[in-house]
Amino acid sequence: MATIYTRKGTTGTKFYINLAINGKRIRRLAGYTKKAAKLQLKRVEYESIFNQQSPTTSLDNAFSSYMDYINTTSIKLQQIKVIQRKVRWFCEYCQVKRISKLEDIKSMHASDYITTRSNTLVQSGYNCGSDELCQKISPSTLNREIGFIKRFFSYCIDMEWIDRNPFRPVKPFKIKANRVRYSFTDSDIRLIMSHAGRFHDFYYLLLHTGIRSTDAFKLKPEHFEGRYIKVQMNKTGDFLHVPIPEHVLDVLQPRMANCTLFAPLKSDRQRRNCVKNIQRLFEPEFVRTNNINLHTFRHTYAHNMLNKGVPKEVLQTLLGHRSIKTTEIYANWVRKEELERWVT
Repeated sequence: MATIYTRKGTTGTKFYINLAINGKRIRRLAGYTKKAAKLQLKRVEYESIFNQQSPTTSLDNAFSSYMDYINTTSIKLQQIKVIQRKVRWFCEYCQVKRISKLEDIKSMHASDYITTRSNTLVQSGYNCGSDELCQKISPSTLNREIGFIKRFFSYCIDMEWIDRNPFRPVKPFKIKANRVRYSFTDSDIRLIMSHAGRFHDFYYLLLHTGIRSTDAFKLKPEHFEGRYIKVQMNKTGDFLHVPIPEHVLDVLQPRMANCTLFAPLKSDRQRRNCVKNIQRLFEPEFVRTNNINLHTFRHTYAHNMLNKGVPKEVLQTLLGHRSIKTTEIYANWVRKEELERWVT
């Protein structure tokens, strides 16, 4: 029996058709009105009876069409490149399996691909190449990849090239509870700043403002308005507009004559050197275990502010978090001395 059902989303109510023909279940988007859905249902039934199926779509053509589509959206270029890479990997997997048509991709292929990916070893840790220490892809990374490919097939369904999403049965991986993110101790800070060299001012800015390194790299004099810094954040596209300490401005003042405050850090090579300059101060195993990098300065800033008694709502604004839940990740790890101060 053929049925029409609805789903509500951010773009409004969508109408879907659901019917079985010759033992094959067909579910697909039929339009945004009930009238359009009825017409679509009649067309599908007609094509089934007279065997006038729409031409099959190749996986390559679908991939090209999808990339053209997401380039017209508000997704940032960096994120588009990630999506393109993840979906392309699955397309290459299908080529190895000699699958060229969308309709030939089954759920077993999706499950097999994700299982293969979950067992892939990557050299993502610090110094893991020389020490031959490789790790499997993290569950959070795999979940993002599953989401990217699911959305690709959802697009194909909306375009009426297929009537099912082969990745729908693929369940996300369980993620372990967040462990305490490492923040630099006072002795760590003294060690880092004593060996900072030409990176001293950059480290000083990160430590006392909590700004992301990707945003700090691009800072220019026009991003400063008195005691305030105003810059568009790379990660979210939102504007960070917060005050910064006077002593930080004093350190940065000699650089205000330049077009870019940290021009030497424009190249990827110099940015890597900036990170390695910190990592080499610690044991490789310690760096891998605690994920020591430039973002650790941001963790340190957040912890220091919480230990001063700064409300998490204020810290949310200072860090530029969209959600208070992100800020609460730090709020749960206030040192015990500060907790005891508030309990009488």
